[in-house]
Amino acid sequence: MNLPKAQIPLVMSVSYGTDESQQKSVAYMQQCNQQFKKIGAIGVSGLFAAGDQGVLGRSGPGKVYHPDCPAASPYVTAVGGTVFVTKGAIGPEKVWSAGGGGFSNTFPIPQYQATAVAGYMKSAGTALLPPAAKWNSTGRAYPDVSALGGQDNPYCIIVGGLFVGVAGTSAACPVVAATFAKLNEVRLASGGQPLGFLNPWIYKVGSAGFNDVAQGRNCGSPVCKNNAGFPAIAGWDAATGFGTPDYEKLKTFL
Repeated sequence: MNLPKAQIPLVMSVSYGTDESQQKSVAYMQQCNQQFKKIGAIGVSGLFAAGDQGVLGRSGPGKVYHPDCPAASPYVTAVGGTVFVTKGAIGPEKVWSAGGGGFSNTFPIPQYQATAVAGYMKSAGTALLPPAAKWNSTGRAYPDVSALGGQDNPYCIIVGGLFVGVAGTSAACPVVAATFAKLNEVRLASGGQPLGFLNPWIYKVGSAGFNDVAQGRNCGSPVCKNNAGFPAIAGWDAATGFGTPDYEKLKTFL
């Protein structure tokens, strides 16, 4: 990032990712991780889409789930996907079954989310969690937050003069990024510093700043069967994180 500090964007939204297992090497992922750590340290918030294949990843069905990279890096904020419970009706949300989420096979669980994840595992229990052999219970868990991402309720944009619908966590991520950009504006207007790396703050605020999502699973298929994927429950979960951001509530924690 060869720019004067005053010109560096304070929020970066990235709609990109592949499976951890598809990366060049663990050393490469570690190197990227250090760069994410650096941009957070200078006050930049980096957000990444969590993927659009649920726990299956781009590698597809197999003996184990396929966590996403860079979304599973402990130094980025991962954004999952939701849909409205009633198609086309603004109101309660549920998990978009294709929204990425789960546990890293590369990075250990960071301290900032340890309590939230432990609470999730205890509350969900073996009755709701997927088979233990499919995922790494000691890995960095994601997503951290979510926004609408399913094709049932696409975002309307203009392309070539025509209205089209777009969806996926690639669409959810910039929506969440815009929310945190607005929160930065509030902080800067009062003489404060930008939020920078968001996750410690997000997990400190917790459910009080978000619209909780407690329905559905991110199995990667339209219909989830046999405890496939991770369930959404009250509070943080490995399908939607803390849920979707509520700007007015979050503003009170600045």
